[in-house]
Amino acid sequence: MVKRYDSSGEVEIQTIRFDNKGENLYGDPKYLTKNCNGDIIVSDYNLSAVVVVDAGGKHRFSYTGPPSGSGLQQGLRPTGICTDALSHILVVDNLTDTVQMIDKDGHFLSLLLTKEGVIHALYSLAYDHETHLLYVGCGSSECTDIVSVYRYIQRQNYFLTDT
Repeated sequence: MVKRYDSSGEVEIQTIRFDNKGENLYGDPKYLTKNCNGDIIVSDYNLSAVVVVDAGGKHRFSYTGPPSGSGLQQGLRPTGICTDALSHILVVDNLTDTVQMIDKDGHFLSLLLTKEGVIHALYSLAYDHETHLLYVGCGSSECTDIVSVYRYIQRQNYFLTDT
């Protein structure tokens, strides 16, 4: 379950637990973030999915990996998750050691990073909306003190809308 609190952090204002059929939305949520449009995005390792609900807690979609026919390995083991300035959802996939980019409606767009040429055991993500830098952390005991920094959105692209 995901709980939302007021700005003081003391008063619970919302509990998000079930989809529109009364089924549990989450198995074992790992990371969560909020998108520019108010969606709450959760990486759920046990469900092998990214679960997205709107600001009211209504289930919008679950992303379970790239579509068949994309040439990419099917499935998803999500850990780190964040959103960028264009409302794209970025997710670390431990199954393929990649960072995948999906749009705000759950459609696969591209691979941002692959295990070739990046740190081993990708695990966590953070996006800085001011500098447009993507911070990628390692989840392996060999590299717990390593964070790699990437830029993939140029400043002039920031004002583009993704509709």
